[in-house]
Amino acid sequence: DAAESTFEIVQEKFLRSERILSLLEAYQIVGNEAPSRLLALVTQESCGTYAIFSFAISRIPPKTFSDLTIDNIFPLNNDFRLTSGKDGIAELQFVIASTNIQSTFYYYPCSSSNLNDFKAFQAKVNAAEADYKWKVATTTDLSGTSTTIIDYSWITTYKVIEDYSAIDRRIADGSKPLRKGESKFQDELKKHEHEYIVYKKFRVYCATWNVNGQPCNDTILRAWLDTSDKPPDIYAIAFQELDLSPKAITFNETRPDPIWIRKIMDNLPTTANYEELVSVRLVGMMLTIIVRKELRPNVTRCWTQTVGTGALNIMGNKGGVGVSMTLNEANICFINSHLAAHVSEVERRNEDFAEIVRRLQFGDGFTKYTIDRHDHIFWIGDLNYRIHEMPGRVLDYENFPELLKNDQLHMERLKNRVFEGYTEGEIKFRPTYKYDPGTDNWDSSEKNRAPAWCDRILWKGERIKQLTYNSVMSIRLSDHKPVYALFATGIKTKDEQKYKRVHEEVLKRVDKYENDNQPQITVEKTDIDFDIIHFNELSARDFTVANNCHLPVKFSFKAKNENDKRICEDWLKVEPTCGELITGTSLSIRIKVFIDSYNASRLHKKHKDNPGKIPLDILVLDVEDGRDIFITIMGEYKPSCFGFSFDTLSRLESPVANLTLSQIMAIESSIETTPCTVTMPRELFLLLDYLFKFGSKLPDLFAVERKYSKNPNINEVRDWLDVWSLDECPGTPHTVAEALLMLIESSPESLLHPFEHQLLRADNFESYLLILQQLPTPRKNSFLYLCLFLRDLIRQRVMNLHDIATVFASVLFKTKTAMFTTKDDEARRNFVVRFLANDFSNFARQEIKLQVES
Repeated sequence: DAAESTFEIVQEKFLRSERILSLLEAYQIVGNEAPSRLLALVTQESCGTYAIFSFAISRIPPKTFSDLTIDNIFPLNNDFRLTSGKDGIAELQFVIASTNIQSTFYYYPCSSSNLNDFKAFQAKVNAAEADYKWKVATTTDLSGTSTTIIDYSWITTYKVIEDYSAIDRRIADGSKPLRKGESKFQDELKKHEHEYIVYKKFRVYCATWNVNGQPCNDTILRAWLDTSDKPPDIYAIAFQELDLSPKAITFNETRPDPIWIRKIMDNLPTTANYEELVSVRLVGMMLTIIVRKELRPNVTRCWTQTVGTGALNIMGNKGGVGVSMTLNEANICFINSHLAAHVSEVERRNEDFAEIVRRLQFGDGFTKYTIDRHDHIFWIGDLNYRIHEMPGRVLDYENFPELLKNDQLHMERLKNRVFEGYTEGEIKFRPTYKYDPGTDNWDSSEKNRAPAWCDRILWKGERIKQLTYNSVMSIRLSDHKPVYALFATGIKTKDEQKYKRVHEEVLKRVDKYENDNQPQITVEKTDIDFDIIHFNELSARDFTVANNCHLPVKFSFKAKNENDKRICEDWLKVEPTCGELITGTSLSIRIKVFIDSYNASRLHKKHKDNPGKIPLDILVLDVEDGRDIFITIMGEYKPSCFGFSFDTLSRLESPVANLTLSQIMAIESSIETTPCTVTMPRELFLLLDYLFKFGSKLPDLFAVERKYSKNPNINEVRDWLDVWSLDECPGTPHTVAEALLMLIESSPESLLHPFEHQLLRADNFESYLLILQQLPTPRKNSFLYLCLFLRDLIRQRVMNLHDIATVFASVLFKTKTAMFTTKDDEARRNFVVRFLANDFSNFARQEIKLQVES
């Protein structure tokens, strides 16, 4: 039932350990207002303490969590008291007081609902108060000092956190989805309308006339449309029976009649400028809305709709046409209807009205407005309700009060059968139907129709005051007299200055609400600094992510884009890449940086224009249903000879350790204009020279599985090369051999570039030599010097030719970065085998000698 539903809604304001014991609906008296309050007696089960929460209610009964706002909190402590009145209205009054706070409330005398039973609520409070006093008594020593701390800390949370920023427990336990921010913002802004809305007076003029199929000709309409000293702001002009032809009825004519519209415009007040906003027509019914030109920009929406209720409940000879519009902040609806005729068809008229209400809906495919969804509704037209003549009685058609007692519309409204909630002004004019056309005489035809107020104007909504309601006897074109009404209407309008203030306040509150009810994690630091980074050295940094919110959180590092599924650059590694944290838990994430042979040259390019520390990468930590967190990885890369081209290394006048990255990259970008200082890189020469001396007898010098690549001794060799040291090499033959492979494969271009494919396609040794002669000198000499050493290993039968080919095929052709596929593996190995199988020593010595001599 309603009480149980309210109980569940209020419980959602609290944690599971905070249990509601009793509820009471009450109210307070504040000036001339009597705002409702909902009182909740709550206990915190683990602390064993109690408090009464007073909630302001935005609607009764509350439908959702957000209808309740904490107004006051009364802890049940030593200062607490609840006292009730004795007689009169004071009998319904009670006072709740606690430390530094006191409020007066009134309860409702009816106790049919569990929420209205003050005695039951009071009994629960008394029991809770007694329990509190017992706990204090049993935990107090002989000196009167309490030995136990009475804990009210749970209450403090609610004193700080109010409605918009409160944690929504339904979101926390997954029973309610998180709403989009814009939707929440609009809802909350709507609740604060009263703070920025003013009601600006507009004059609305409604007019209706059944023209009985007559053309307008030279009829002057000023007596109908220009009746006010002050020109109206909006006109709503309704016609019925514009066209009675069978063709118009059969084909449901919907084209507005330009002749009548022009006639209307010509007869409006000349003291204001007007323009037609919209016209809508169905057969004989037409509704034209006209506004003052200066108001047109304030009309932000305008929709039309028609409903036929004639034959088969679809034909348009009877029914209604409507216009829905938004002026400033108000939604206004105008309806022109022509209901069923004849005295006996009262029920049919009621049914026509109900059908129009049901079917006349406005919209653009996304938004739907029923008639009752508008702030102001004006219903005008030929409603066709007649005067019900009592049997055996002759009616005086000039005695309006007596006639109105028998007016069918009046009688049906009293029975709540039609136009519920609508208002009609006092009728002080003659019945508007039926007259002999061209006269003011009642119908003298054979049918002798009884007079009736067929033509009516009703309204629904707040802040509408009718100023005039009359008919025009002087217009005699039809058998109906025109009717008009003028209204002063308070249109909802924004006070822009107040709106700006409220907008900003609500935005802040909703933003806090979104943050409080959005999965989020706390990151220890978003700038991870690796300081100095060296080639082939693993560096690691840890940082902590924690879940301090009330929701479980899932997170993962996001891919860079749709085309790049990597979450980070190749020189980084993240562990773990995803996870889930429940409330109050944390997780350590490790970022590793390792610059290997394939990434060194890429990092050089990234670093070349930015000396010092740079962002090595930016990671995106994606929180599911929450906000992304950006983590910047910083570091300064100290250049090594690894990662530069052999052309660049051959042009250095100083060791790499003595140069900045910018200086080296400047040389690399001007290779063609910078002369070589040596015929091959000193670093390559130092490595091969060492291997000639100490490695040429080792059978497993170059291992296919590259098992020495992780040996830390390689970094000692790196430092030795970077200073062109004359000291003894700190490495071993195996680590020096691995350093040699890494030096070759770390170059941004392969040693044989740009002739890789020509060499693979060549089918004889002589072609190899011709192609190799075209290589730039440093790379050609490096390749030949390397091959002399490898051939020496083969000649001494220290290593197998095919094993050497397997190791060096991928290194020489840079298979991880060049445009090769695995099907080229055999071709690369074949090239190495064929070249090393031939004696090229004379060619090599001649080429190297020529370069030295030149």
